[in-house]
Parts: sequence; structure tokens; C-alpha cells
Amino acid sequence: MIIFLTIFIFVSGAYAKFTLIKLGVDDNNTVLVTGGIQGDEPGGFMSANLLARGYEITSGSLYVVPNLNMPSIIKRSRGVNGDMNRKFDIISDKDPEKDIVEQIKTLVLEPNITMLVNLHDGSGFYRPKYINPTMNPNRWGNIVIIDQIALDGAIYGDLEKNANKVVERLNDKLLNPIHKYHLRNTRTAEGDKEMLKSLSYFAIKNGKAAYANEASKTLPIHERVYYHLNAVEEYLKLAGIEFKRKFELTPQGVKRALDEDLSVLVCGKFLFYSPKARLGYIPLPSSDELKIDCDNALVALSKNQNEYNIHYGNTIVTRFTPEYFEYSNLVDEISVKIDDDEVKSVKLGQKIVVNSSFMIIPKDKIRANIIGYGTTIVDESGIKITKDMIKSRFSMDKKGQIYRVEFYEISDKKDKFIGMILVEFAK
Repeated sequence: MIIFLTIFIFVSGAYAKFTLIKLGVDDNNTVLVTGGIQGDEPGGFMSANLLARGYEITSGSLYVVPNLNMPSIIKRSRGVNGDMNRKFDIISDKDPEKDIVEQIKTLVLEPNITMLVNLHDGSGFYRPKYINPTMNPNRWGNIVIIDQIALDGAIYGDLEKNANKVVERLNDKLLNPIHKYHLRNTRTAEGDKEMLKSLSYFAIKNGKAAYANEASKTLPIHERVYYHLNAVEEYLKLAGIEFKRKFELTPQGVKRALDEDLSVLVCGKFLFYSPKARLGYIPLPSSDELKIDCDNALVALSKNQNEYNIHYGNTIVTRFTPEYFEYSNLVDEISVKIDDDEVKSVKLGQKIVVNSSFMIIPKDKIRANIIGYGTTIVDESGIKITKDMIKSRFSMDKKGQIYRVEFYEISDKKDKFIGMILVEFAK
């Protein structure tokens, strides 16, 4: 069972909420994993997101929040409104993140949460003694962090013992000896003024076991995710939570899983699927606030002057310029003949795959526009279209395999946009 408790939508100028994803079946022994509290640590939030998307919980309960601070993720900033991970002790009523911080606190305090695991990226590689500028006691990369040795009365409160098990397991799976993991006890209650303000210590103060895993910013993202997920799996095993993974937990397997094709529906009408870096003349409503529909918590939409951006974590996946239309709901599906075979009804906002050709079946009052085929505003229904008939520069994707067909309600004034489909030519 997977439940998205908060669907994340971001429009420039509107404040964001985090996404809580519940996996498994709720019980009184739930592990909460968070990422993205600091937006310049992609290893942490990409790991949490892949955990939510690439794992099945077969016994027990897991909560995942991949995007605690999405505005900062989009800006590649530690914190666009200051460091959110320093706001869990005292926070001003005027702080723009107060509501989100209070929501996170409420989540951590839920009775069923028995363990919190925070995922972060740190600089260099921690070493207890100075070796060089990259490997020394002031570095935070590749460590397991606890706030104190133990938390009396808490489930999984033997913090040092449990963390050492995770360190041991991580060091059994090193990709390079330089990546060696260490335990770091910040001894927060003894006077670490910064850590006293952290989310982890908030959990500790309230009787919840909390651990943090740091991967080195020196490493490529897929290797950071490799280490983070190995650590998370150990915590899940410690809590008796059983799982299945949908990919191979190797650097190559992680990279393939992270490089999944993105499917984003804008305003319920226009579909982006694995889009190329820049697209032009996307039909958008002239007045309504834009919303996106995507099952990936790290996808967001923003506006920059006269163009829009679709973000995936720290990366802008595509930029597009709008062309404004009045929208129509005249139909919600269209008939298409695929490869000289049977005619199929296709829901608008979907992608179809063809081997060699397609033809839009004509429909009264509707004009089909095959982007990249013709140059005049005429109905392009009833024409058998092969790939070589469409200019490749109008493809939606980087590989030049996916093209869009837009549909308009014919009007005496300006035609109204009904919706579109994507047509992918099989290789």
C-alpha cells in the first residue's frame, strides 16, 4: 500500500508543502525517513524519493518525506529562508517556514513514529584526526550521526549500539576505502548550540530515537544514494520492517533508477514525458493558476518572467514558453488508428506508442494539429502520419521519438484548446 498524504504543487509565488508518503500498513512501529530539509543536499532528497518510489513494504510501516524544503531544493540553496534544520527549538511567528516546521513537529510526535532517520550530504570525508583538507574532524561526509549514547525508555533508544551496526554494514559495502564511514556523536545536550536546534534533537527531546546519515558531497549523486539506501535498509531491518526493492542496490542500479522517465501533466491537459531542455508554444490557460499532476514528489513548476520551468529536484528538466488559449472540455478522448490496425480510443493527456504510423480519426467541430507536420492552421485529421513526415526539431524528447498532437474546438474567433496526446515512435 502506498498513500500520498499531501500532493505537492508549486507555482512561483505560492508557498510549498512537503509530501508525506505512507508505505506498508500503519502500525505502532513506524519509521519516518526525511530528506530535503536543506536544498543543496541532493543525495539526501533523491534517496528519500527513490525509497518512496522504488521500495515495497511487505510487513510493517514506513513514512517518507522526500521534500521537506522544496523551495530550497528548487533554488539549490541550503535554505532560501535560512537553515530550516535550525528552527526546531525556537522559531519566530513571522518566519515564513513556521507552518511547515510545526507540521513536521506534529508528524514526528505522532504516537506510531518510533524512529526518525534524516538523510543529508556533508562536505569531504570525516576523520577523527586531521589527514588533509578533505579528510579531517571538521568534515561531515560519510558519517552516521547520533545526539547522545542512548535515550532511556525509547524504542530503539540504544543509539550508539544501533548506529555502530549501521556503520559496520556500510563499511562492508564500500566502493572505495576512502569512503569509510565513522560514527559521530555530537553530544548535543552537552552544549552543541547548533544541533540543539535540529530536527533530530527535537525528536530526541520528545523521546523518539533519531539518527542521521551523511553522504559525502565529493561523491556523484548516485553513489551518495547508494550509501544512504544501504543505511536506511539497516534501520528498517533493525525495526523489523520487511521490504522488497524494485531495482538492484548497486551504483549502476541506483543510477538507472534515478534516470527514470518523468511524466508531468500540466493543468490536466498538457503532458510532458521525458522532455527535452526547451520547448515552445505550449497551450496554457490565460487566467487560471497553473497546476501539475505528477506522482513524483520532487517535480515542481515555476515561472521565470515569460517562461515556465519544470523542476526535478535541483535540476530544471525543461523550460517552455506559453501560448495562451481559452480551454474547452468538449471531449476527453480521441480516436486514433495505429499502424493500419484497429481504431483505439485514447484519453487526452496520454502517450501512445506506434511502430510506423498513426492517423487521427476526424471528429466534428474538432481540429487536430500535429506539431511539426504542417505549417497552416488546418485540420490534420484523416492523414496517415509516419515519422519522416514530421520535422524532428519539433520532438518533445531528447531522442526525437515523441511528438505531440493537439486538439482544438473550432471557433469563429480563436480556437479553444481541448487537450493533447503524445505519439512515441518505437525504435
